Amino acid sequence: MLGTWLSRFSDVHRLAGGGEAIYPEAYYLAADLPIDADAARRWLPWPLRPTQPARATFFTAWFPSTSFGSSYREAGVFVHVVRPASSRPAVFSPWMIVDDDVALIFGRELLGYPKKLGKIEFEITDQTVEAHASRRGHTLIEMSAKVGRELSHPPPIIGQPHVNMLGSVGLRPPWLVAFTPRETPISVREVELDLRIQGSERDPLHLLRAGTPTSARLHCVSISASAPPIPVVPVSPLFALHTLPLRCW
Repeated sequence: MLGTWLSRFSDVHRLAGGGEAIYPEAYYLAADLPIDADAARRWLPWPLRPTQPARATFFTAWFPSTSFGSSYREAGVFVHVVRPASSRPAVFSPWMIVDDDVALIFGRELLGYPKKLGKIEFEITDQTVEAHASRRGHTLIEMSAKVGRELSHPPPIIGQPHVNMLGSVGLRPPWLVAFTPRETPISVREVELDLRIQGSERDPLHLLRAGTPTSARLHCVSISASAPPIPVVPVSPLFALHTLPLRCW
């Protein structure tokens, strides 16, 4: 029994980077946008509420290599939130798609990211980035960027406080969990971005009514394991049921 447990612990330690970076080089093309506060509230569990003014970060990402052996792409939304028990702002992820099943399972089971399988393209050169995210025949996010100057004091993209919903509908309610990924910037550059956001019945991103980007950046970062997620508060089963289509359908 002890030998089996130690073997499983060793496997988890190895998959988590074994002391090295889980993502040695991760690329995020990200844009900060104003969103409709009322729409955002419907996607947030209690006691989270949107910042004032309400805003979100839409992104596409490419992970060329990982400690768990996958190379994959991702697209998602971080809604910026405030928490009654903390003075620090955080982000909550209501929607995310990925094109790798291992990354999907790890993200959902360990960290509460609501990942679904989708199709993402991410093409990068020294001067441009072209990214497209779609699912079930519907184009959802299109990004076309011209890469500009290096930023000396950029905000983090992944290394900021996260609050996600871990678990699903059932007799045992899901919980909000809090964690902060460990991010090491390699290069962060300003971009001139053309962005188009659309929605579908299964992925209704249009309901957030996102406005014109206030800033856009190309992040190249290294991501390492951090402290495990900390349970904060249980989530209402009604909210979990209400958002189940967005997270799973």
